[in-house]
Amino acid sequence: MKNSNFETLVKPVIVLVVICLITSTMLAVTNNATAPIIAAQEEAAAQEAYQAVLPEADSFTDLTSEVSTENIVAVVKANNGAGYCVKATGKGYGGAVPVVIGFDNDGNILGVQFLQNSESAGFGMRLWDSSGDGAVFADELVGKSGSVTLKQDGVNGLTGATISSKAVISATNSAFACIDELKAKEAA
Repeated sequence: MKNSNFETLVKPVIVLVVICLITSTMLAVTNNATAPIIAAQEEAAAQEAYQAVLPEADSFTDLTSEVSTENIVAVVKANNGAGYCVKATGKGYGGAVPVVIGFDNDGNILGVQFLQNSESAGFGMRLWDSSGDGAVFADELVGKSGSVTLKQDGVNGLTGATISSKAVISATNSAFACIDELKAKEAA
């Protein structure tokens, strides 16, 4: 009877704990091995996006630590004075929607590029896929300054992807606030 309780109650628990420990260890090792590679790929994608939205820039200086604006992931300034790039996020349907925006020195948008996101396929995913809807939305933002509102001033967003479009507008307005914060610090 005692052996039967061990076999039916304790042994399965011990086996499951050992399996969980081995699996957790393997996941931790895999994460440690891939995390630097993923971070490098994300940084390379961000640098490529910076260059795409501010092509006149020669190189960039990171100013991220100098700003406290919410939803800002990174801020860089072109070393040749061409302007700024801001990587900001807005909350979309599937999570964070990252946007890289290039600004001239007066705070006008020069270019917008959407980065990979977790939005729904066929809806918000159109921001960065090759369907062309994302490029049209990005073009709607070019030339804007101060702040933007969806469905106003020629900013229509993506049809059928209102949440994703609102996330982009939120990220864009955060980027405007970040630029204002930087300009105020530089003026002081």
